[in-house]
Amino acid sequence: MMRLTKYARVSLCVFVVLLLATSAWAESYRSFHKGVRPLGMGGAFTAVANDQNAIDYNPAGLSRTEGVGLGILNPMVAASEDSYDLYNDFDDIDQNDTAEVAELLSKYVGDNFHVKVAADIYAGFRVGGAGVMVAGVGRGVADMAIRNPTYPELYITSDVDYGGQVGVGYELPMVPGLSLGVGVKALNRESIDEVYTAVDIADDDFEDTLKDDQKDGSDASFDLGMIWSREVEGVTRVSLGLAGINIREMDFGEARDQESQYNAGVAFEQTFFGFTLTEALDYHDITDNLAEDDSTEKKLHMGAELTFPMILAVRGGLSQGYYTAGATVDLTLIRFDVATYGEEMGVYSGQKENRRYVAQVSMGWSW
Repeated sequence: MMRLTKYARVSLCVFVVLLLATSAWAESYRSFHKGVRPLGMGGAFTAVANDQNAIDYNPAGLSRTEGVGLGILNPMVAASEDSYDLYNDFDDIDQNDTAEVAELLSKYVGDNFHVKVAADIYAGFRVGGAGVMVAGVGRGVADMAIRNPTYPELYITSDVDYGGQVGVGYELPMVPGLSLGVGVKALNRESIDEVYTAVDIADDDFEDTLKDDQKDGSDASFDLGMIWSREVEGVTRVSLGLAGINIREMDFGEARDQESQYNAGVAFEQTFFGFTLTEALDYHDITDNLAEDDSTEKKLHMGAELTFPMILAVRGGLSQGYYTAGATVDLTLIRFDVATYGEEMGVYSGQKENRRYVAQVSMGWSW
């Protein structure tokens, strides 16, 4: 039998390792987007939001950005721990041989895999107490789980989103320290949410099957946010944040819907000798929309960030009970961000970790 073309193998691997996977017990929380900097801080960003990530986490934070910013190239890649091994193993077998495909699936039964790619662009500016940002969205996320040791099955879920966002944050002059924000997004989504056997994958027409199983749709929604900040004894700045993301649940027709999410957070900031230390604590998905379970521990996020006087920032935290870490090297025209975090795949914190790694290179200007 003919092997799949190189392009087909790569495309298949992207689908196979690029899809939202449910685990043997539950599925990970389906937040709309997770930025590299927030991930390094344990996902605690609702009250911190003060950069381009604010448009996804809390639009009120756009009033805390500085000057004018332009991001013209921001490729981001995320992958779970064993994704590369799976890719190599899949590339080494005869993809048209059912027995070889079944053997490969058996090797990874019980494992979860995750891949995300994104290439957003944005432009933002602040005038007086108002911050405005416009962003182009291009994101693909996918996970995979392999179940059933006797007759392995591949559970695949993926979402590819593209469209645009705009957000506005405004600091109210009559209430010092209070900022309100609103964001609007319009997106197209292409999804796959299917189960495949070794026979399906080894079939010559599997590429066509993937295309046929792809569902698409489009919708628009809006976000609302609030941040209130106050100096305490001139030493610490305390911020409280609330955010509603996708307040109108996004209905993508035949593609997978995107649920509403409500988050709350608190942050503390100190500045000394040119350094800035930020500590934050978040509670996500207050209304239990993102997953079937209601585990409190899975919704807790906490972290800290130390920003040096020049170039470097380092981060650490806890997300769903698992450690996170991250760093930024900012060379003005180009910035490198990295992070690692653990995603809970079980129904309670500490049951089944899926360790993930994220990297992003950003090119642009701010002034």
